[in-house]
Amino acid sequence: MTQLLLNSTPGDVCSGIADGPTLLDLARGWLKQGNPAVAEELLDAAVQSDEADRDPELRAQVLKEIGRVKMMQSDWDQAESYHLEAQRVFVSVQNYKGAAECARNRANTLFQAGQYTQAQELCRNALDWASTAEDFELRATVLNTMGAIESTQGMAEQAVSTFRLCLADFRTAGNAIRQGYVLLNIGLAQTELRQFADAQDSLNQALSIALTEKDQHLVEICYQNIAKCYLAQNEAHLAKSVVDTARRILPGLNSKALAMELALIEALIARAQGDIKTSNKLLAEILPAVREHNLSGLVADVLLEQARSAREAGDLPCARSKARSAADQYRAIGATHGESEAREVIEALG
Repeated sequence: MTQLLLNSTPGDVCSGIADGPTLLDLARGWLKQGNPAVAEELLDAAVQSDEADRDPELRAQVLKEIGRVKMMQSDWDQAESYHLEAQRVFVSVQNYKGAAECARNRANTLFQAGQYTQAQELCRNALDWASTAEDFELRATVLNTMGAIESTQGMAEQAVSTFRLCLADFRTAGNAIRQGYVLLNIGLAQTELRQFADAQDSLNQALSIALTEKDQHLVEICYQNIAKCYLAQNEAHLAKSVVDTARRILPGLNSKALAMELALIEALIARAQGDIKTSNKLLAEILPAVREHNLSGLVADVLLEQARSAREAGDLPCARSKARSAADQYRAIGATHGESEAREVIEALG
């Protein structure tokens, strides 16, 4: 019955179904298929069901799923509202796992909105509840959010410590692929701290897991950031070797963002090797592409690299203009560290 309904059309998914638990189960099935619109229709019916009126636990589960739908639709205010109400109900029935999931989701929502202090406070609440529930995997997801917030705020050293706690919990839970992503995050933070030997070790561990688990997305990201780590050490030839290897063994890139990121690294390598002409040509090709795909972070990265390239070519007016545009773009997306880098370029230009 469930499978038949999952293959039905949006207009008839609720037809003849009034049972709250069944509606919730079906909605989760649609969410797994990546269809929040149909899931929302089912959840709206579920929250109005007699079972949801009688059973606060069921009502909280439905509200949490509606909050997830709102997050998928980038409706952050509504997502916060539904998760807050679900969290309140979960606490009242002493379902601390549910409360922790809601607090973590609320933290992610506030993180997206750049409200880092409030997001961190919610993470601490979520961590306490997840610990009470003795759910190591859930604890790990909360710690991962905390580490991401710290990284965004430029607190790389604290982020490494938090990610290590996260890694330990994922290991306890036996989740290999998530360990790979956390090792990647540790490597990124260590690169920022210029702890290059440690960073290379973390990134290579992440790559090993990615290859074992056959996660192409993680494989691609690892290759890109290993190349960046070499660039940060002024080892352009090694960075080029990594990029060439990635191009050779990867049949195709999973996303436009990843493809553009790799192209940007090639521009960075060209500049590091003194080939400003090739670097400028690549950057000129990348910028309209990242703008077309609304890749705001990459737009800022490309503008900043154009500023640095223009400075090396002696075109100071262009360098100032590009650096200011990069700073504005970083500020618009709440990327504090990137904005600081752009401001440093502006100040150096005088």
